[in-house]
Amino acid sequence: MIECSRKIDFDAGHRVIGHKNKCQYLHGHRYSLEITATALELDELGMVADFVVLKKIMKTWINTNFDHNIILHKNDHKLGEHISKCTGQSVYYINSNPTAENIALHLWQDVIPLLFAKSSFRILRIKLYETPNCYVEVK
Repeated sequence: MIECSRKIDFDAGHRVIGHKNKCQYLHGHRYSLEITATALELDELGMVADFVVLKKIMKTWINTNFDHNIILHKNDHKLGEHISKCTGQSVYYINSNPTAENIALHLWQDVIPLLFAKSSFRILRIKLYETPNCYVEVK
């Protein structure tokens, strides 16, 4: 088995409801998503997946939904409505607290299966870096 990975950076804000330190407040990160594809055989060009295809599919979704956006828990609508009203900025809601772990799980379970359903390769894992030194991995 051979793997290839593409890294995609984006900026987003979030707030972790119930957190006991600074993360309880709205704040932002320079996230980095590493998406890894695998295939049993290389394609006719000798690739698992074209890096451009990985980038185009995933980055298009990220730019539309996450990049320069606020990611909030679905129960945090009061803050989300305030942000939208005051700044005009859109808010992306997930079904759980927007920790790095839950954001990665949302991507893995809800987004990636839809985006890559018809691909000749499969997505093996993702790593979501919340900071350059801290990441979560889902596989």
